[in-house]
Amino acid sequence: MQIADQTGNTIVLPGPARRIVSLVPSQTELLYDLGLEQEVVGITRFCIYPDHWYRNKTRVGGTKDFDTDRIRALKPDLILANKEENTQKGIQELMKEFPVWVSDI
Repeated sequence: MQIADQTGNTIVLPGPARRIVSLVPSQTELLYDLGLEQEVVGITRFCIYPDHWYRNKTRVGGTKDFDTDRIRALKPDLILANKEENTQKGIQELMKEFPVWVSDI
């Protein structure tokens, strides 16, 4: 499966994502609304909705200061990020190891 994100980057996935890390609160809420309870394995400390995800999902740090080692330990097959919410340097580092889909406002 090949998709383009909102910044023009192409992401290649072997199939539907089964282990997702969201680095963006609004994307986390969307994932919840889509019913992806089992697929989302990591969120940021700012992803406070839904409340039970905040209490039970692994938190990987903040939107700008996420913990790459903690993300790596979750073995994500997709990371959701945002051009404005996350730092370019941090996202570029994650892209070296993981498919990262970046939204743009």
